[in-house]
Amino acid sequence: MRKLAILLSVALVATTAGCGFLLGDEALAFESAPASVSDEALSETGYEQTLNESQTVSREFTVAGQSRQVNVTNHLAQYERSIDLGPLGEQRAAVFATFSSPEVSVASQTFNPISDMSNRELLSQFGSNYDGLSVGQQVENQTHTVLGSEAGVEKYEGTAELGGQSIDVYIHVTTVKHDGDYVVALGLYPQQLSGEETHVFAMLDGLQHGE
Repeated sequence: MRKLAILLSVALVATTAGCGFLLGDEALAFESAPASVSDEALSETGYEQTLNESQTVSREFTVAGQSRQVNVTNHLAQYERSIDLGPLGEQRAAVFATFSSPEVSVASQTFNPISDMSNRELLSQFGSNYDGLSVGQQVENQTHTVLGSEAGVEKYEGTAELGGQSIDVYIHVTTVKHDGDYVVALGLYPQQLSGEETHVFAMLDGLQHGE
């Protein structure tokens, strides 16, 4: 998720170059509101928060001899659940993560790379406690209410390295625009956990933004 935040922030800042924003002396600053999961949803699903951070990427652009700095601040949160994987023992193998990124508004134009990225493209940048994550085919797409809006929650099959072994996993991903920000939510877990999809949707139901 840190890698995803950096890549999206750099892409977002880069889109503003040459768009007439190099007017004025102060830096342009854009920050998203944090996205998180409610305490009630965490209690229901057994997930615990393991990461909560903001990340600011700054870039300076020079056009026609004028320079302007742009600061973009994103927010990340990650939650994990320990499960018994038999021979692999107790592992924090179920992961749910949120990422919020602001929409940049410059000279009556708006910019954010997430708006033009597919969920598969977002997953290609996804990093978690899993090593060697490989995303395979999409196996399902459900419509679900996320932050008050109808959104497609795509489900992919994949493989990941855990405890030195390759295991089959499912990955759920959705993106919604809410209160001027783009919010991405990801859920990842071993395929052998037949009931974990219910937990992922309970976490989506408990998603909060700006609270």
